Amino acid sequence: MTSPQYLPIHKKVKRLLDNGSLHEAFALLRDNITSNSSPLISDKLNKLEETYKYMIHYLVEGYADNSREEMLSGLINDLHSINDSILRSKIMTDSPDIYSSTKRFEIVKKSDFSQRLENYIDAYPKALLAKGTDSALQYQKAADDALVALFSYVWTMFGASEDEYRQLSKAITDTDHPFAFKAQMISALMLGCLAYYDKNAFTVLLDIYESDIDQKLSARALTAIMLVVASNPDRIKNDPKLKARLTLWQDSIISYRRLREVLMNLIRTRDTERISSKMQHEVLPELMKLRPEIINKLKNFSEDSDMEMLDTNPEWEELLNKNGLGDKLKELSEMQMEGGDVMMVAFSNLKTFPFFNTVSNWFLPFTSDHSEIYSISKDFGAFSEILDMEGVMCDSDKYSFAFSLSRMPESQRNMMTIRMNEQMAQLKEVMADRKLKSSLPEFDSEVTRFVRDIYRFFKLFRRKEDFNDPFKKPIDFQSLPYLNEVLSDMEIVNLVGEFYFKRGYYAEALPMLMLIEKENPQDNLLWEKIGYCHNALNNINEAISWYKKAELLNPESQWLIKKLAVCYMMIGKYADAAEYYAKALEADPDNYSLLMSAGNSLLEAGDIQKALANYYHADYVKPDRQSSWRALAWAELLNGNKTKSLGYYEKIIHSDKSTANDNLNAGHLYYLTGNLKKAVECYKACAKAKDFGVEKLEESIRQDLDVIEKAGGNAQELNLLIDKVKYEL
Repeated sequence: MTSPQYLPIHKKVKRLLDNGSLHEAFALLRDNITSNSSPLISDKLNKLEETYKYMIHYLVEGYADNSREEMLSGLINDLHSINDSILRSKIMTDSPDIYSSTKRFEIVKKSDFSQRLENYIDAYPKALLAKGTDSALQYQKAADDALVALFSYVWTMFGASEDEYRQLSKAITDTDHPFAFKAQMISALMLGCLAYYDKNAFTVLLDIYESDIDQKLSARALTAIMLVVASNPDRIKNDPKLKARLTLWQDSIISYRRLREVLMNLIRTRDTERISSKMQHEVLPELMKLRPEIINKLKNFSEDSDMEMLDTNPEWEELLNKNGLGDKLKELSEMQMEGGDVMMVAFSNLKTFPFFNTVSNWFLPFTSDHSEIYSISKDFGAFSEILDMEGVMCDSDKYSFAFSLSRMPESQRNMMTIRMNEQMAQLKEVMADRKLKSSLPEFDSEVTRFVRDIYRFFKLFRRKEDFNDPFKKPIDFQSLPYLNEVLSDMEIVNLVGEFYFKRGYYAEALPMLMLIEKENPQDNLLWEKIGYCHNALNNINEAISWYKKAELLNPESQWLIKKLAVCYMMIGKYADAAEYYAKALEADPDNYSLLMSAGNSLLEAGDIQKALANYYHADYVKPDRQSSWRALAWAELLNGNKTKSLGYYEKIIHSDKSTANDNLNAGHLYYLTGNLKKAVECYKACAKAKDFGVEKLEESIRQDLDVIEKAGGNAQELNLLIDKVKYEL
């Protein structure tokens, strides 16, 4: 949204209210009420200030008032709402953002909620009656347009009368209106609250959830509630009436179970971007590389062959395992089984249809009767069953799929239909198995679908920058006022912690693991995980502390020994690192990587002889490795064996894998052994290397000067050689 002039004042008023400085807040609010604001705002502000003055008067006069704290909280909440209302009025005057544009259009239309609802109630039954007739499309479009108009009104109804909010609540909870209408109203209320916190709208969401009229509606309402609470924790925390309602959930097993499901679905969205990135940058490019081979194999595959043989054919397995593709596909499959959204990348490019230019359509429950797909639904064939199945795709993806099917050549669609018919039985089994594993299958499936619809809107909508994205940062469920009391159960903490740790989100996993550790203070595997998180976050001293703690209970753990060795190297405690590498080598004496790391730590610790022993051992284990030649060359230089050192550098620079640093070090050795012409050649090759140059050459020589001087060189001669290089470049 556009940041108006009032935004700094809005922030100042908010700060004053949070600090309890109401006198100045009243003055600022009064000074900034404009003609664009509702006249009711000015009246309300005057009444609130009058109430506040009486409150102060009774306090000073010594009157006892048990309700003072609750009244003050309510008054502050009302002032926050006025502050938001003024900000909204100023933004809406000329802001191009879609919320403001929609609200300006709503003001011009001058129709209230009752009129919009009446239009929909009139249009919907007519569409049902006209189904199958020549006029079906006309009536269906009228019903669809009426629902869009209702959505737009409810989405931007901030500041409407309390009576309208009551009508809305009643229309959803006390009537037999269609599910699509009720679902769309929930989405509109949520979207409005995420733009400008609206206590009345939030209260309607609570009404819907607590009425528990339908598992699917409860799922959508609770998802919306959690997102609104996460986006406005301070406003909800300081509201006594909301506290009274939300704290009642703490004793409800059903609410606990439902909140856990909503939370885990919201947390899994954290992984969606990574899954999409893996698909786009790892899996799909590798599949494209294999495309010629796949086509060739398919040409040789008989039409009468059993298609299932493709899955078990060793040649196909070998093909998929090229470049680790099989492992990547297996990982994605596991992510999907654990609730990961692997379909995001597949459908992200199918959100450009004009249908998705309308905000409300992103949240619309799928129906093949919708006016924009009504005429093409006859071509869906076997896909009709897929589109009607729950839990396969979220609603916005179903619309994407439907539109893409309509543009697909008939031959291709028929081929896909045959293959889909073969897979339907298996798909139904998978969905039935999921339902058996859930105690609230209908609720759980709806949460998953709704969260994915919401996520797609905030990430893919063409004007997504106009909205406050609730997925911008991970949800901090422990900071959700009142809900955190329900979600503080260790089962949830374990679930969240394990998810974050397994997926590599160590900053988020660490506080969860610390909470679990308090409950399990003797779990050395948990200590290892905590250490690993600190290690990944570069808190190396903390990592060592936890690794050492785990080592007390598991001193033979090779994993711990290696981790401690690496950590000590990272903080420059080379002798300690060498000690742990030695322990690691006791169990695996011919491990090339360990031998090289042990040599490096010993060399840094000043034990050149032992370092050389490890490097020679490594060279014996894996001959012709340039990494061990480089280590031996440098260590022999430090050991005073210039001839041996030069021998290794000559082997390296005459290979096709030499680097600028190899030529630099070879230059040092040629200089130290008296071959100055070769030294100049090597220094020139170094200076000519990409991203190196003469300045970097000079700096590198200065850094190595101590070693060169100890080996018999001097700075003056090196300066002359550098100038020689400059003349010849």
